[in-house]
Amino acid sequence: MGADDGSLYDQASALHRRGRPEAAVPLLQELLRQEPDHLAARYALGICLTDTGRYGEAQAQFRRLLDDDPQHYEASYRLGRLLQADTDLHGAAEAYAKVLETTRQVLGVAEFRDTGARLRACRDALGPTAPAAPSIQAGPPVTGRPINPGPPSLRAQSDTHRVADRGAPKYAVNLKARHLLSLIATRFLIAVALTLAGYVLTELGIGLGMAVYNTVPALVAWIYFLSSFVLLLVKPRTNGADFYEYGVDIKSGFIRRKVQFVWYYQIVESPSYVRTFGTYLTHTASLGLRYNESGAYSTAYVELPGIGTPQQVKDLGRYVESRIFPERRDVRGIMT
Repeated sequence: MGADDGSLYDQASALHRRGRPEAAVPLLQELLRQEPDHLAARYALGICLTDTGRYGEAQAQFRRLLDDDPQHYEASYRLGRLLQADTDLHGAAEAYAKVLETTRQVLGVAEFRDTGARLRACRDALGPTAPAAPSIQAGPPVTGRPINPGPPSLRAQSDTHRVADRGAPKYAVNLKARHLLSLIATRFLIAVALTLAGYVLTELGIGLGMAVYNTVPALVAWIYFLSSFVLLLVKPRTNGADFYEYGVDIKSGFIRRKVQFVWYYQIVESPSYVRTFGTYLTHTASLGLRYNESGAYSTAYVELPGIGTPQQVKDLGRYVESRIFPERRDVRGIMT
């Protein structure tokens, strides 16, 4: 791949993730003009053309890709969907049959799990003229010629709900107690301000007619401030993350507890280094991760607050970044 190819490909991927496939099309076309054999870019172009309603052009790209790599089951599936929508049931059935012939594990992948049902629907509609169902041979699944060498086992294991190895533990971090001091200080200042306001209103005879009513907001604010010390004791013990070789286990909350594991291949962009005015006083920083929550194009954002000093968070971000791109390119593949 040339020096600019990765840049064009990455720019197109970023545009597609932001819901702008029409802007990604010219970038991918330029990349394919430079490298006609760039299979990942051709598959990405087929997806973008599909998303922009240019179905005939998308079919041509998927067919060209399958000419170069007949075992590319993702392209076979997407071509089958386009042909089925275009009422070319015979062509769709052939494409779906090729998917099932190419890999035995495709039905475990959520995106392709309906392949068998779609093939049966096409065959039922075609009757005796339908192509025969493929006989699936034993042996390892074939996933097509990889663009970049890399281990394909992690996605296969996780997407088929098998036990996937998280890899060796690398780092364990927790919310630093001092990170909460700015929050506690803010609540303290609010309580003091409401107390002074209640005193002034009482002295001026402004309010609801009884001095006690002017102190209610201040009383609530002081209770809210005192409850902060519970957070100071509990949250540093319950909020944090464990970083493994292939993913990160994120722990948050203590009343509404949430623990979630995010594979590095799910992360869609470089980690965010987050600081606010209060964190400059506590000498802490946070790490933000944006990842595929469900499906290739549904993203969620999670933030690991106050997990270390600014330098420690930067180092963690660099480690995660070093894992994201090899995992996504080698395991997830294009445009996911």
